[in-house]
Amino acid sequence: MLSSLSSSLLGSLFGSRPAGRPDRRPDPSSLRPPEVSTPPGRGRAVRLAAGGAVLALLAAGCGSDDGAGGDSGGGGGGSAGGMTLEITAPKDGATVEVPFTVDLSSSEELGTTESGKHHVHVFFDGDDSEYQVVESDSVEITDLPAGEHEIDASLRNADHSPAGVETSITVTVGDGGTGGTGGGDELPGY
Repeated sequence: MLSSLSSSLLGSLFGSRPAGRPDRRPDPSSLRPPEVSTPPGRGRAVRLAAGGAVLALLAAGCGSDDGAGGDSGGGGGGSAGGMTLEITAPKDGATVEVPFTVDLSSSEELGTTESGKHHVHVFFDGDDSEYQVVESDSVEITDLPAGEHEIDASLRNADHSPAGVETSITVTVGDGGTGGTGGGDELPGY
């Protein structure tokens, strides 16, 4: 009897189970995830593909907020699909006197709408219903009332549809401002 008691006690201390009593511990092999085998050479390719996917997602996150460009604010130049547009003069926050020149910088070649090249719509205070078609890198503003105004510029395709790049700055027109909102180069109907 002492032998069976000691073997039972020793068995419980050292992990062997006495005869007739089930072991309540799970089988250690059931706790391991199943082995997954990868064909030779494929493990590296899978890791490289996963790394490339992560880099692509990171690069996409560093682009514009919606992938279609948009307002860059402050004349800093909006971008869409690699296209850029910037108002280089006057500087954001400047005080100007009429007439003054708005200088533009675009990654796209600007030209006449008939040539099929891009052009820029320049408008004021967010009102894009009245705009000037600018087919070069500058436009003279000859008619703008005194006070604070937002100058908006939108890169356009030859058919006047948005190319997806806009920018704007704010200027203050001094007391020499005039009563209109457009410039001398305005084309009727555009």
